[in-house]
Amino acid sequence: MKGLSRVAPALAMALAVLVSGCASHQGLPENAKNQFVTEFYAYVGHVREVQFESYVPEASVFGAAAGAIQSVNDTEHMFAAAIIGGALAGLVTAIAEGDRTGYEYSLHAVDGDRVLVLVEDKTALQGECVLVRVAGDVYLHPVADEACRNPYPYDYQSVPYGDNPAPTAGEI
Repeated sequence: MKGLSRVAPALAMALAVLVSGCASHQGLPENAKNQFVTEFYAYVGHVREVQFESYVPEASVFGAAAGAIQSVNDTEHMFAAAIIGGALAGLVTAIAEGDRTGYEYSLHAVDGDRVLVLVEDKTALQGECVLVRVAGDVYLHPVADEACRNPYPYDYQSVPYGDNPAPTAGEI
């Protein structure tokens, strides 16, 4: 029984991780309420990899200061506490930030506009037609080339977000 008590927490943790993968979200995030939304079709002109800013240096300085302050009464270990505090704060921040790689898309909208968009994921390749949805955040969805060649017969019934179709001219 003693061996089971050591394994039980690990099993519970593994089960929690596996079950949490089943909890997926289908709707829009809460902060998407009352947003101005615009959509347009565009061709991807070019894609360039970019790096988003990191806060690791600031966190390291803060962690070093906190470590030094914590050991202000123990001057022998103050320097070591500052190094450990800085390293720990920097490490935790780096883990929380994750991958800071993003992508800058140069888009050529079908109405002639040129748009630059910065996104986290590489969802489309050069030359592809994409549906661009701007609603606080920017979403790029690759679509068939036909959508860029003939973008105006827009079917509001097929929009994946929401169940309310747009009103017809007679209903306005």
